[in-house]
Amino acid sequence: MDCDEVFNYWEPLHFLQFGWGKQTWEYAPQYALRSYGYLELHRVLLLLMSFVGLGTRIQAFYAVRLALGIGCAFCEAVFVRAVARHVDRRVSNYTLLGLAGMAGMFHSGAALLPSSFAMCWAMLGSAAAMSRPGTRRRVGCAVCAFAVAVVWGWPYSAVVALPFVVEEIVERREFLLNSMAMGVGAVVMTAGLAAAIDSWYYGSWVLAGWNQIAYNVLGRGGDSTLYGTEPWYFYVKNGLLNANIVAILAIVCLPLWTVSWLALRLAGRRGDADHWRLLFRVLPFYVTLGVFSLQPHKEERFLSIVYPHMCFNAAVSLSLLRPLYSSPRLGYLVLCVAGIVGALRMAALVQYYAAPTHAFRQLPAAHMSERVVCMGSDWYRFPSSFWLPHNYRLQFVESAFDGHLPGDFTPSWISGSTRASTAMRRDDFNSMNRWEPAHAILSNMTTEVCDYIVDVEYPERTLPMEGAWKTVAQCVPILDTEHTPLLARVVYIPPILANFWPWKQQWGQICVYENLMTSSTPSP
Repeated sequence: MDCDEVFNYWEPLHFLQFGWGKQTWEYAPQYALRSYGYLELHRVLLLLMSFVGLGTRIQAFYAVRLALGIGCAFCEAVFVRAVARHVDRRVSNYTLLGLAGMAGMFHSGAALLPSSFAMCWAMLGSAAAMSRPGTRRRVGCAVCAFAVAVVWGWPYSAVVALPFVVEEIVERREFLLNSMAMGVGAVVMTAGLAAAIDSWYYGSWVLAGWNQIAYNVLGRGGDSTLYGTEPWYFYVKNGLLNANIVAILAIVCLPLWTVSWLALRLAGRRGDADHWRLLFRVLPFYVTLGVFSLQPHKEERFLSIVYPHMCFNAAVSLSLLRPLYSSPRLGYLVLCVAGIVGALRMAALVQYYAAPTHAFRQLPAAHMSERVVCMGSDWYRFPSSFWLPHNYRLQFVESAFDGHLPGDFTPSWISGSTRASTAMRRDDFNSMNRWEPAHAILSNMTTEVCDYIVDVEYPERTLPMEGAWKTVAQCVPILDTEHTPLLARVVYIPPILANFWPWKQQWGQICVYENLMTSSTPSP
């Protein structure tokens, strides 16, 4: 999980369910960039678990992740089945293999992110759009699915639906008004419900999706480039990381389609409607890649909305290349190789980057009085309050980081209700990524405020904490990404090779320290 998923979604979800958690500026009522409607969809499972009296907070965390994974798998099955029915069975088999071995789907499918939610609903919309134009059911199902993806998920996922809209205009001019009316109706209904939920929580009329577009695209109140910029080829490089061979095949799909189309025309088959419709099926990946590559601010998760389309495009490429190779198994062999590389990437994510969750599980059992856990420059590694024992709270310590750290929701038992906390306007949030002193404690106050500190140490450049601190348990190894070669940190390297160039890995450790001054004080 990245810090955006933790602080913008897991923490507010924790607050809605348990009454406390960290709050980012996007949830401040004066900005209102995030939707509580999206969170409420996922809170249903937590409410059910609470109602029957089952589960700890960690179990609740994994229950949500499991539900997200199952939901994503269902959407993948619908998508692949639609490819088999309306495109080609071999292409559907290739698509299924690509999805199964893709590291990007592995971590985005179960992520609590609007982009992942939009990816799943875009799959359902694209599955409906696979059928031939001319049916009301096709338009109705596709429009409703895309509307949910855009309004309840991620507003920028509308780019995935653009080829479908163009196809409707080109193929069904006589039904254009009906299609437009259906689309407007679906958007109004879904947006109305989302706006009602968000407005109730924020205490004033709000459409969070529009606020997000106004900030990130129109530049009202801030600029997304404050949070970093990347070169135009960022998503190409990222696609190679998360999809390897599949990404290459997806990129060359349109040139291969063009060559195939020209060959058909030279052969006198100008009216091949199926081949023409295939163009609209492969375009969502290119439109999304092009639009997002033009934006200066880029993040890995943005492209996840077309990971399934990436696999589909790769499958189409292999199908178009089929006349060039004799063995019918070669396409499957290529995707199996891609799956093996993808599995090594998945293993790396689990083995090299899961240390923070293991470290937080070493915190002692619940206390009668409140305990404070502190983090400094490694604040972004916090796995969420779901991993804190009962009566523990997280605080940040002043460090070299000078951006805008998350604050805290006013606990519901102090404000009087959840809505009172979410609608409370405070002046300790800003939209310009400026440092806010109220969100961190001074570094010289750690012994007075912090009962525990979670810290990452690298033997070559940091010193262990001493004096009033002792380690709670054995420190957990964590990969030193700054001093480990690229290949050795992006894919899993067997231990027997991990000490040799170019796979030599450097490791640090994440430790939980206990404050000796406070640990000796008996709990009331």
